[in-house]
Amino acid sequence: MENRRNNSQQASHPGGDTQFWQDERVQKYDYQQQLLSEKKEDVQANITRIVNYFCQLHSIGEPKILDVGCGPGTPMTLSSYILDRVPRSILVGVDSSEQMVEAAKGILVPKYGNRFSSFVSDFNSDSFWMPEIDSKYDFIVSSGTLHYLSDKRTLPFMKEIFNHIKDRGVFVSCMGSHPTIQEIAEMVHLFRVEFTYNQLEEEKRPREFPEFKKIFEETDRKANVNWRSSKDWLGAIQSAGFRKVDIVWHLWVRSIYLALA
Repeated sequence: MENRRNNSQQASHPGGDTQFWQDERVQKYDYQQQLLSEKKEDVQANITRIVNYFCQLHSIGEPKILDVGCGPGTPMTLSSYILDRVPRSILVGVDSSEQMVEAAKGILVPKYGNRFSSFVSDFNSDSFWMPEIDSKYDFIVSSGTLHYLSDKRTLPFMKEIFNHIKDRGVFVSCMGSHPTIQEIAEMVHLFRVEFTYNQLEEEKRPREFPEFKKIFEETDRKANVNWRSSKDWLGAIQSAGFRKVDIVWHLWVRSIYLALA
């Protein structure tokens, strides 16, 4: 099994590779997400529904939102979903990839004007909260990103998120996780590989599944996801100071976590 956590045998995880998200992975982001992320549209739609729900609940007319790992601003990104579906929202995007940020500016600023701004910063750095994003938000959101946090930065960053959310604010994030039971972890890993294999056009995939699985796992290693259990994620978010935390959606290796300040 690749990238599985075993605290007794592995050194501290350094977090994701910021150089991974460049070039073709930026230019063909939506296509690759369709290949790799089962029900990606459901994730983005559900996070957006949660934002709208709490806007209505707390009468927030112009919600200020930080999207951590905003991506290139294409239709499948969370930033695009929220700006399109949360009226009068003001969204600040941040990503560790300069190419992602430039792409997002090129797509979202012409469409939404000053409702969108984006900046380059790496959450695995202690200096993540640059002056342009160092503010209080009604919502801090993220989708498919925070599982790249290093062990060293996970709890500090969760506390930083808590400290940057307004009273009655909401943190909602979809993150990857793996079961703690080895047999089940192997099963859901295989499901991930099978999903991508079946999504590929027949002429673009290796004829033999084991060959494709090897390629898939090599790419997984390069991305360097910091796989944790859902229990670990819940514990980290709760330790940050949030008064209520729960999983509100789950599919195989991904869960949406909702935390109330």
